[in-house]
Amino acid sequence: MADTSIEGASYSALERFLIWFVIPFVFTAVLLFVLLSIFDYDIKSSIQKALHNTPVIGTIVPAPKEKAVVTSDGKAPTSEQSIKVKDEEITKLNARIAELQTALQKADSTTEQKDASLKDAQAKLTDLEEKLKNKTQTEEEYNNQITQLANMYAKMNPSKAAPIIEALTPKEMVLVFSMMKADSRGAILEKMTPAKAAEASIGVKDVVPVRDKQIAALQERLATNGAAKTVTSVSKTDLGQTFANMTPKSASNVLLEMNKSNPDKVLAILSGMDNASRSKVMTSLSDANKEIAASISAKLVQ
Repeated sequence: MADTSIEGASYSALERFLIWFVIPFVFTAVLLFVLLSIFDYDIKSSIQKALHNTPVIGTIVPAPKEKAVVTSDGKAPTSEQSIKVKDEEITKLNARIAELQTALQKADSTTEQKDASLKDAQAKLTDLEEKLKNKTQTEEEYNNQITQLANMYAKMNPSKAAPIIEALTPKEMVLVFSMMKADSRGAILEKMTPAKAAEASIGVKDVVPVRDKQIAALQERLATNGAAKTVTSVSKTDLGQTFANMTPKSASNVLLEMNKSNPDKVLAILSGMDNASRSKVMTSLSDANKEIAASISAKLVQ
């Protein structure tokens, strides 16, 4: 009994080979074949193709036949149909190439336009810089011309220069007076009408800043709206000295007219005078209008 159990428990080499190698290989092959069949894989063609590509064996095993392409009606296409299909594909490819070329041309055109715009902007910038240099030179020349014009009026007889300056616009009067010395300005203001003299005096004291003196002078005459930035302004002391150089009666008439529109400027002018000149002007103001003179005097001592 013991010998029989031992013989049953032992296996021969062939049996072990079958159990451990052959049976698992066969099982795996069958399972793989079934799976490939389920997924519609052409096993025969693949094996035949592999054998055909193997040296020596390939001379015996022929190459697998290619499957014919079937059209939508279930028939194999003819050579004409195949050519037609290929022509359609080529046409589509050519159309796509044409689209890409058009897009590339547009991109190149856009780049050229940007380059042209950049060059144009650079040219404009250079032109503006040149104009700015020329403008600076023109302003200097213009200032010299106004100074010469102011000196010419100052050398004239005040009674003759006054009517000419009165004919100018307020901005032009301010521009001319701002280039004059205080004594020349006072002599001409003395010969002007009180209203015009008051208007010019206020303008000289409180000049509206503008960027270009030429714009300032021509702004009213040409009815333009230029932006303002730098014109020579006259200090309170200079303006007070201007009125101090006038006769007390003329100065008082101008100050009375000015007091109607801007009494603060009257106080500023009087405070800029020396004591002797201010006393004479206040006396003349009192003779002309005691109430206004008293009001001005009260404000001056505050």
